[in-house]
Amino acid sequence: MADTLKETRCESQDTVASARSLAASSKQIDADMELPYSHFSAKSRVMIVVITAFTGLISPLASNMYYPSITTVRDDLNTTQSGITWTITAFVIAMAIFPLLWSNLADSIGRKPVYALSMLIFTCGSVGCALSRSLTALIAARVVQSAGSSAVQSAGAGTISDIYPREQRGTALGIYYLGPLLGPCLGPLIGGYIGQDAGWRWVFWVLAILGGVLLLLALFVLPETHRRIVSKTHSIQPVNIPPALSFKDNNPLLDIATVRYPVVALSMFLFAMLFGTYFTNATAQPLAYEGIYRLSQGMSGLCFLSSGVGCILGSTSGGRVTDLLLARHRRALEAAADSERVEDIKIPAEARLGAMWVGISLFMCAVIICGWLIEYELALAGVLVVQFFIGAGMAFTFQSLGGYLIDVFPTRSARITGVQNFWRSLWAAVIVQLFPTMHENIGWGWSYTVMFFLTLAALLLMQVVVFRGERLRQRFGPGPELR
Repeated sequence: MADTLKETRCESQDTVASARSLAASSKQIDADMELPYSHFSAKSRVMIVVITAFTGLISPLASNMYYPSITTVRDDLNTTQSGITWTITAFVIAMAIFPLLWSNLADSIGRKPVYALSMLIFTCGSVGCALSRSLTALIAARVVQSAGSSAVQSAGAGTISDIYPREQRGTALGIYYLGPLLGPCLGPLIGGYIGQDAGWRWVFWVLAILGGVLLLLALFVLPETHRRIVSKTHSIQPVNIPPALSFKDNNPLLDIATVRYPVVALSMFLFAMLFGTYFTNATAQPLAYEGIYRLSQGMSGLCFLSSGVGCILGSTSGGRVTDLLLARHRRALEAAADSERVEDIKIPAEARLGAMWVGISLFMCAVIICGWLIEYELALAGVLVVQFFIGAGMAFTFQSLGGYLIDVFPTRSARITGVQNFWRSLWAAVIVQLFPTMHENIGWGWSYTVMFFLTLAALLLMQVVVFRGERLRQRFGPGPELR
């Protein structure tokens, strides 16, 4: 009997101790959740997003600014059309590879050093382009230029994830994505007039000056935002803080291998088809404006304002819509669970994909209409209208897909964005090289139709993620250790 009472007393003590431990843990969680997600003020965060978006503009701007002058460059360097096309392809291939390296570096040493170093490299590459006297030298300088400009393609999304919680991240990403998406539109516009009035070399001198300005901003204005580094000196919520990486973890091949997970593979496939179509359309438009509609080099660049305005509308509205979808999903779950602890409510990442079909449907319809308008040389006004919807649909869809992948990998936001950039840029390099052959053999209409069906196939496959994504992640990964 005494032994029984002793065991009962021990069990009771264990239960009390467990209860106290649970209560203490609960209080600690509550205390952690009372801390700010980020110590930056609202104005500081807006400033960080604007600088990041402006820096993110550099890569697509550098890629596209000299397109209107490409014929002049070809003649000045005494090369062929096929040869000069390699200055585009080499840039895009480098834009696919280097963000993987930059994203690992940004997760290791922080965002600020990466921005500063990359802008220094970009500025040097731009000077090299301006001074090039041969095709080989120009291609080499374009690779250096691309290597420097591509850092923010991945590190920028990590910066947004550093300073904004999940429920506010979509709106911030909408502003950030304005940079990468407006570049293909503003590049030909700015480069067209510079090349026409000052010569193609001044296109690269202007980029070098811009790179120098961004280097100064990175050094003296932009603060460090990496959550692991910031948490050492400021009290912030202990969430989405990536662990310190070992040398073994800093392997871009491991990042690329995330496509072994079905949700990642299907998302990357849609990203690639979507961006490849958008990028090919952007590079092909000067051929239509100058060759079919007989516009000058400057006026051809001016036509890109149509898709640029569409990008602004699609990016800002798309980010806001995804945030509203998450808020609505949370309210529905709270009402169903009747939970007093809001932090216990887990919203699936797939909730951000709810409105994706709006943007991509708009994009695909505009693409196929654009191809056949140009094929039959119909009104230029009609082409400009559909270009607006191409830009709006593309930017809107980018918010859903980009935000979804960041939600799936909250502590690896920069690295998963680098992977996304790798696959979409790789396909863009391929389709850009294929398009001239497609255009010559099957014409504008059928070339755009082929791209329409490739994007449609990717969209249909993506519905598996939209409706079964959470189950796929639970069964096939990625697991918590990779998030």
